[in-house]
Amino acid sequence: MLYFFTFFHVVLCVFMIFVILLQPGKDAGMGAALGGGAATSAFGGRGAVTFLSKLTAICAGLFFLTSLGLSFVGVRSSVTSGIKPAAPVSAPAPTAPTGSAAPTGAAAPGTAPAPATDSEPAPANTAPPTPAPVSAPAQK
Repeated sequence: MLYFFTFFHVVLCVFMIFVILLQPGKDAGMGAALGGGAATSAFGGRGAVTFLSKLTAICAGLFFLTSLGLSFVGVRSSVTSGIKPAAPVSAPAPTAPTGSAAPTGAAAPGTAPAPATDSEPAPANTAPPTPAPVSAPAQK
C-alpha cells in the first residue's frame, strides 16, 4: 500500500508541474507554446483559466494530503523512532572504609546507626575507585 501511495504521489507531482506550466501568464508562457491558445478557445474566454485554477487547487490539496500521509508512515517506521532512551545510571553505593579503626559515631555491629547531627558530619568515602589493570597486547 505504501508503494501505491508513493507512486501516486510522484505521478501527482509531475501532473501538477504540467498543470501549473499550462496556466497562461502575462505573455501566455508555456501555455501558448504547448497549444494552450487552442484550449482557451475551447473553454471560452475565461474558461481555461478557471478550469486550470481549479485543477491546480485540487492537485495541490491531494499533494498536501499524500505528503502528510507519507510523512506519518515514515515517522512510524523510521529507525530513530525505535530507539529507546537508556536507563539512568546510578552511582555505586558507598562502601565502608577499610582499616581497623571504626569512624567516630559508628554503631556496634547488629544495631541501627545513629542519625547524623549538624555537629557531627557523616563520614564520606573520598578515595577514588582503583582502576582495573590494563593488559598490554601480546607482541610477536
